[in-house]
Amino acid sequence: MATRRPVFLEARDRGLRIVHRADVEPALVCQAIERHRENAAHGTRRCEAYGPGSSVSRVRVAARGGALDLAVKWNHWRGLRGVISDALRGSRAVRAHVGAEHLHAIGMLHPETLAIAERRRLGLVIESFLLTRFLEGTQPLPAVLPEIRRVPRERRELAHAIGELVGRLHAAGFDHTDLKHSNLLVTPDRRLVLIDLDALARRQRPSWRRRVRALGQLEAFASDLYPWLPRTDRARFLHGYLQHEPGLAERRRPLVRAVRAWVERRLARWARQDRRYHIQYPLAPRAAAPEAEAAGPAEPSERQGAA
Repeated sequence: MATRRPVFLEARDRGLRIVHRADVEPALVCQAIERHRENAAHGTRRCEAYGPGSSVSRVRVAARGGALDLAVKWNHWRGLRGVISDALRGSRAVRAHVGAEHLHAIGMLHPETLAIAERRRLGLVIESFLLTRFLEGTQPLPAVLPEIRRVPRERRELAHAIGELVGRLHAAGFDHTDLKHSNLLVTPDRRLVLIDLDALARRQRPSWRRRVRALGQLEAFASDLYPWLPRTDRARFLHGYLQHEPGLAERRRPLVRAVRAWVERRLARWARQDRRYHIQYPLAPRAAAPEAEAAGPAEPSERQGAA
């Protein structure tokens, strides 16, 4: 029997349009957002992830049924291009919620959405927020791999699991357009959780070019972050991927060559860029900051949103 999905309600509070689960009050959503703003003001010191386009921190707020342990993602103001994208496709918070529903439908792990919020001006989204249940004990892939560097069996099993995840995603007709290592969380029992689901796109079947890009992104980050990773681990990844895409087995060699060429271009491009934010991967989960009095609501300026 299918699991019954939670009911979401709509409300408005402090200038925000809030879509929330029935058991999460809008006032708590606003409180969590303000606490995240405080965390974001301290940058990487108090955020799990921090960059020019978004920031994520762990926030705990008191609720009727007990404390809510949340991961709050603030999608910052991204200029005219971001406004146009949100107008055409929905805000990044809304797209992430839809992406989570898609993953639920195909039985893949994902963060549990508790609320989303948007601030609009003249009908246009200038910032959005995604509140999910914090996944206790998970770590981003870049934090896990160095820990198991000298444990070949665990490394190979994890590489195979990542390949399977991407293969399942493509076989189901989905493409994650930002498939980097920091968007994969690893649970204590070594299961994988895909995040940044606003980048999840529905395709009938990903094209050859999109497949090469997806596999190339993962390989480029592997080459950059873990140059010590042996070829056997890469072979395990590919084996996991092809398990769900058996029709590509005959084109394995051309696929590997195309991915390698894509990776070389990407590494050359990175070498020419200022990567201050690109190398600032999410930190391993830490204890939530002690509860403090929520700051009063603040109407962010465009420059604050771009911070």
